[in-house]
Amino acid sequence: MLRASKFLTPVLLVAVVFGAVGLWHRLAFGKAHLAFGSYIPWGLWVGLYIYLVGISGGAFLVAFLYHGLGIASLRRPSRYAVPIALTSLGAGLTLVLLDLGHMERFWYLFTRATSTSLLAWMVWVYTVYSLVLVAMLVAMAHGSQRALRWLSIAGFALVVTFGGGEGALFGVLASKPYWNSGLQPIRFLFSALLSGMGLVAFASVLFRRWPDDAENEAAGRFFRQALLGLLALNIVIEFAEFSVTYYTGFPAVIEAHRLMVFGPYWWVFWVLQLAMGLVLPTLLLASPVGGRAPWLALSGLCIAIGYAGTKQNLVLPGLAVPDFRTLPEAFVHPRLAVTYFPSATEWYLAIGVIGAAALAFVLAIEVVPFLKNPEAWGAGDGDSRRLVA
Repeated sequence: MLRASKFLTPVLLVAVVFGAVGLWHRLAFGKAHLAFGSYIPWGLWVGLYIYLVGISGGAFLVAFLYHGLGIASLRRPSRYAVPIALTSLGAGLTLVLLDLGHMERFWYLFTRATSTSLLAWMVWVYTVYSLVLVAMLVAMAHGSQRALRWLSIAGFALVVTFGGGEGALFGVLASKPYWNSGLQPIRFLFSALLSGMGLVAFASVLFRRWPDDAENEAAGRFFRQALLGLLALNIVIEFAEFSVTYYTGFPAVIEAHRLMVFGPYWWVFWVLQLAMGLVLPTLLLASPVGGRAPWLALSGLCIAIGYAGTKQNLVLPGLAVPDFRTLPEAFVHPRLAVTYFPSATEWYLAIGVIGAAALAFVLAIEVVPFLKNPEAWGAGDGDSRRLVA
């Protein structure tokens, strides 16, 4: 067993225990122990659902680049990309399921949804995408490169669909000016690609089973260049959003932005989203030591954590600005507040679900033969595809 696996397994088991406590609270008391209300009907779980599904899509990008486009330097990381994509997708969908008032009715989205519902289309796309991920694992077990190529192409088309579709779910809501923007699908897609690739880079360093050879160095160089490119693109998107928003000066949007930047949770924007998610990894990767394994792993981890803050900053400010300015003063009740902080049950379940997904990944790479077998990780295996410098 890898040293990282030995250290993380007991930690993740403790996280799962916390999750079990939160799940019992959720099943026994419904939403009574949650910090939601009439004005803030969504919270931590919805933000994490968007985050985890985006991680899945970004991780799948690595598998597509190898199996679909033939970038041979990603041969080894692509093996970790698929289980990361599957476990993070499962965690995200589990959290959004727990957020439903009647969880037992989730199947209505398959049987009673209308064809014009964006949410229904997203669920159907997620379902097909999960089947593609399972099929890819089967094809990897049998070494079927032809099947992996076509599955990766189909999977990436689905990633682009739900990556932009998540943004469209928010962008089409004209009643919420903070969300209503044609930029949302683009922002969602490219931030997801950045975060997922960052997490795969981190996992490829932390759980490395292969020799430190030319192929490993080529993979590190590719990750460094790709992450820098995606970071630059995401910085441009963030600048476009802020500059257009403040130049337009629409009051409801400005108020939500100021709440995000200077409100009670200002640190989520300044520390997580900006410093950890964009500035620090850019400085690390652009430095002379940016291509070395420890700094690449740290950069990938910072990107993944910062992306979580980005999604919380999307969900909460858009709900915290009331549709009528004096509405919070007209009726005073804890369930009619426009302030929100996750309850203990929400934290327990979030920690537990993410811990369970991470534990599933660790167990997979320690138990599944084609992920564990050292012979599969050896130096060249006759692959004629190009090593990208």
